[in-house]
Amino acid sequence: MLKDSFRIIIRVLCSFFRSETMKLKARLVAGGLFLTLVTCGVLVLNGNLRVAVEFTADPASGQGAGRAAQAAEASRYGGKAAFGPGNKKLLNEEYGVNSNVSLSAMSSGQHPNLKSPEKGLQKKSNVVEKPPSPTVDHKQLNNNVQKNRTSPPRYAGSKLKILLRHPLYRIPERVSTSDYLLKPARWLHATPDERKYIKLGENSEEEKRHKHKKHHHSKSIKKSKEKDLPAPTYKSEDILNEKKPWRLLQFGITRSSLYGRNDPNVERVLDALRTQEVTYVEMKPGGTQLKLFMELADTSIGMFKPWRWPRDRETPPDHFYFTDYERHNAEIAAYHLDRVLDFRRCPPVSGRWFNVTSEIRHKSEDDKLLRTFFVSPVGNVCFFGDCSYYCNTEHMICATRDHHMLEGSLAAYLPRWQEAPRKTWKHPWKRSYSRVKKAEWEVVDGEAFCREVRNTPPYDTGRKFGDLLDLAVYDFLMGNMDRHHYETFKAFGNNSAPLHLDQGRAFGRTTHDELSILVPISSCCSIRKSTWARLQLLAREEYRLSDVMRESMQSDPIAPILTEPHLLALDRRLRIILNTVDECITKKGAENVLLEDQEHIENILIPKPAQ
Repeated sequence: MLKDSFRIIIRVLCSFFRSETMKLKARLVAGGLFLTLVTCGVLVLNGNLRVAVEFTADPASGQGAGRAAQAAEASRYGGKAAFGPGNKKLLNEEYGVNSNVSLSAMSSGQHPNLKSPEKGLQKKSNVVEKPPSPTVDHKQLNNNVQKNRTSPPRYAGSKLKILLRHPLYRIPERVSTSDYLLKPARWLHATPDERKYIKLGENSEEEKRHKHKKHHHSKSIKKSKEKDLPAPTYKSEDILNEKKPWRLLQFGITRSSLYGRNDPNVERVLDALRTQEVTYVEMKPGGTQLKLFMELADTSIGMFKPWRWPRDRETPPDHFYFTDYERHNAEIAAYHLDRVLDFRRCPPVSGRWFNVTSEIRHKSEDDKLLRTFFVSPVGNVCFFGDCSYYCNTEHMICATRDHHMLEGSLAAYLPRWQEAPRKTWKHPWKRSYSRVKKAEWEVVDGEAFCREVRNTPPYDTGRKFGDLLDLAVYDFLMGNMDRHHYETFKAFGNNSAPLHLDQGRAFGRTTHDELSILVPISSCCSIRKSTWARLQLLAREEYRLSDVMRESMQSDPIAPILTEPHLLALDRRLRIILNTVDECITKKGAENVLLEDQEHIENILIPKPAQ
C-alpha cells in the first residue's frame, strides 16, 4: 500500500515537471520537496524515522540517545567514546589504535591494526588515560563473609581506623639519632651539639677521585654500576630544601622499620606510584622472572612486576614452590598485611595500569628488553624480557585490555646501594629448592635444630631471633614458602630488622595451610609478646584480620587485590598460629614462650577472642 502511494506521487511530480508553464524557480522548489519526500520514505522503510524525529524535535531526548550510543561504544575503549575527530585522536594517541577503520569492525572485536600491527607499536604517547578499575560487588562479598562466620557482625564503620587507634598501635617508639639509616636523616634529628659529629660532606680519598655528578638521575639505574660508585656527599642546605615525598620517606628509615606509623609521606609516595609519568625503563638483572626498574617524573624509582594470571587461579597442588609464577597482586597484599601487623618492613606497593607501548617500550633503551616485543596473533602487544627461567615466548607477558594495557604492581625502591648498602643473610629455615632432597631442619629434631640456631651468632643475642619469628608469622599468613634469604642494612650491623622483600609467590593457594612455614615458632615455642598480642587483637570480631585487610586494599587502583577465599584463609591461619602458641604456653609457661621486646606492653590487656 505504501509503495503504491509513492508510485502515484512520483508520477504526478514527473508530469508536473514536464509542463511548459513551470518556471525555473518553481522547479527548484519542487525538486527540493521531492528529495525531502524521498529521504523520509527511505527512513520510514528502514525503521529509523522515529530516531531522527527524536533528535530534531526534542533536543534533550536526542542528546540522551546519542550519549547512550557513545557509552555503549566507550565500554570497549577505556571509557572514551569512539565518535568524532577528538575521540579518534584519543584512540590513536592513547591506545595506538587506527581509528580510520569502521566502527562496525571495532564493535565486532576485530583488531583495527590487523593488516599492519606494527602501527600500534610505532606510535608514541605521552598522555595515557587510566582505564577504569575493575569493580567489586561489596554487598556480595559481605554476604560471602557472613556464611563463613559463626556469629553475625556487631560493629559498623571503619575497622581499620579503630584498629590503628588501639593502644597496641600507639606504643611510643624510642628512636635515637643513631637509629636513622641515612646521614641526612641523622643530621635532621640531631641536636646542634650532635650535628658537629655528623660530617655530611666527608668522603674518603678514593671516593673523591670518583665524583658522581648526581645522586639520582635518569638512565643510570643499572648502567652506572651503582655498587662501584662512592657514597654521595651532602650539605645542610641541600637537606633542608629536600621536599620530594620519596626522599622524605627514606629519611624515616630506622633500624626497626622503613617508615613511621603516622608518616604522611607513605600515602604521598603511593599516590606518586599510581599517577606519576614513567620516564625511563630497564630490566632488573638477575632473578628467575622478569622485573623492571621504572623511573618516574619525580625521579623516584619503582620496581615493576607484571600481571601473570587471574586472581582466582591457584597454584596447582603438584607444583613445587620454586616453579610457581610470581603474582603482582601478592606483592600489593603483602605490603598491606605488613602494615596491618605493624611490622612496617615492606616498602609501599601499589597496583597500576600501564600502556605496554607508550610507558614501557617507548621509555626503554634496554636492547635485551626491546628485542623481545612482538604482537600476538590476536593483536595484543607482548614481551618477555631476559631472565633465568621464565623469559621466553612460552611465558610471555601480554596486554590484557585494549591490546596495549597491562596490569602490574609498582613498589617504592629502597635508597641507592652506594648510600645504604645491604647485607644478604641465609635464612636458617631455608628450603632445599630440590625435587628430591630436603633441608637439614626438615629431617632432624625440630627442638634440637632450634637450640643450634639460638646458640649461633647473630641469633644468640639482640633482636635477630625475634625478627625470624615475626617473619615466620608473616610468611605463614600469606602461604609464602619462598623465603631463602633476607636482607638488612649494613649500617646497623647485626642489630637491624630484616627487609620484607620479594613476596611474589605468596597467596598461591586458599585451601592449603603450609604448616612447615610455622616450624620456627612450633619447634622453638617462642614468639614476640607484641606480635602475639596483635595477633590476638586481629582474631577478635571488631578487628577481624580479613575485614581489615579488605578495607586496607580497597583503595588500590586495581582492587580487588585478593579473592574472598584468600581473605578467609587469613583468618583460618591466624587461628592456627594462636592455637600453636597456646599449646606452647600450656607446655612451657608464658614466661618461657613470650619474648619481651617492648616497654608498656604489660599495661595493655588483650582479652582472648571467643572460640
